[in-house]
Amino acid sequence: MQKNTSSNLSKRLLQYGALSAAALGAVDASGQIVYTDVTPDAVINVGETFIVDLTAAGTEFEFSNPDGLNNGNAAVVFPSSGGAFLGMTAAGFQYPNLLANGDAIAATGTYTDAGIRGDLNYYGCAYSNSQWCGAVTDGYIGVSFVFSGNTHYGWVRLNTDVNGSNLITVKDFAYNSTPGEAINAGQTLGVDEFSSNPIKIVALNKSIGLYNLTQVTEYNVLDISGKTIMNGTTNGDSYVIEANAIANGIYIIELSGSDSNAVIRKKIVL
Repeated sequence: MQKNTSSNLSKRLLQYGALSAAALGAVDASGQIVYTDVTPDAVINVGETFIVDLTAAGTEFEFSNPDGLNNGNAAVVFPSSGGAFLGMTAAGFQYPNLLANGDAIAATGTYTDAGIRGDLNYYGCAYSNSQWCGAVTDGYIGVSFVFSGNTHYGWVRLNTDVNGSNLITVKDFAYNSTPGEAINAGQTLGVDEFSSNPIKIVALNKSIGLYNLTQVTEYNVLDISGKTIMNGTTNGDSYVIEANAIANGIYIIELSGSDSNAVIRKKIVL
C-alpha cells in the first residue's frame, strides 16, 4: 500500500509558540530541564496541524491530523532539520515509539532518520509497526534535535484516537538543555517554588496585574516579534505594570524570580 500525504498537511491552523499560546517554562536549579505546559491543551482536528517549538527558537515538530486519505485517518509528525524520534525505520518509513511515563530518552536509544516524517499511525493503523493505535491517553513521543550545534533530548505528551474521535491533543513538552544529557518521558523535575506557585498575570485596562509573587521578580513585556517593549523589577506580592504608552495588541509577559532559574511566560491581549 502506497502512502500519500494530503496537501492539507501544510495547513497551519494551530501553531504553538510564544506568540500563539500561553505557556509556562521552567528550568531546574542546574539549568537542565525546560518544561512547557500547553495552555489550554491543543486539540488538533482532522485537517489541522500544531507546531511544537521546543526551544522557542525554531526547533519545530509539526503534529498533523491529515484528511483526504483513501483508506483511513492518520497522525503524523514532521521534524525540523536534525530532528528525529525514538523509534524505528521499516520499509523506508519511520515509526515513533509510544513511550510511557518514566521511559528513558537518551543517546543509547534507536532513532528514526533525522528530518524525516514519523508515522504515529497511518491509514487507521493498517501498518503493523504503528504503535499509536486505538485510543491513546497520555502517551509520550521521545525526540532528539540539534540546537546551536548540539544534540538534545526531549518529549511531547499527547492523546490520539485515530478511527475513534479522530482527534489529536498535545498537552505539554520538555527537553534537557544540557547537550547530550538524557531525559525521562514526563520528567519535569526542577520546577521550583517560583514556577510552581500559582502566579496570576491579568490584563487590565492598559495595565498588567501581577499577583501571588513569592519573591522579587524581573519582568519583560515582549511584542509579537520578540522585541522587549518594557521591563522592570517588582516589589511586594502584587505589582501593576502601567502600559498606557504601548499600543493595543498581543504581548508576551515574561517573569523570572530573583532566587530562581525558572521563567514564566504568558500571552496577553491589551
